[in-house]
Amino acid sequence: MGDVMELAVFRPVFITMISVLLLLLILILFKEKWKQLNGFTVISISLVCLIVGAINIWQEGIVVDEFNLVGDAVSFVMFLVIVVLSFLNPVLFSIKR
Repeated sequence: MGDVMELAVFRPVFITMISVLLLLLILILFKEKWKQLNGFTVISISLVCLIVGAINIWQEGIVVDEFNLVGDAVSFVMFLVIVVLSFLNPVLFSIKR
């Protein structure tokens, strides 16, 4: 059996985006009236994180395919967390307001 190598280059980007989305979730849930936090801000941050996460998972797939490596399951799960948080934040913001 050959060696199985995983490509975990994009994990720091995923961790940073999850941290930003979790911070945004905490701000939405626990800050009552914070002037800088409006609907445009929440939707913009969520959309940017979702787009950057999708581009990263796409690029990781291209690199894995080119070098005959195995895809990183942890990065995919992190991307799924980003997707869930990106949809959850605007919904919770609209419910709270």
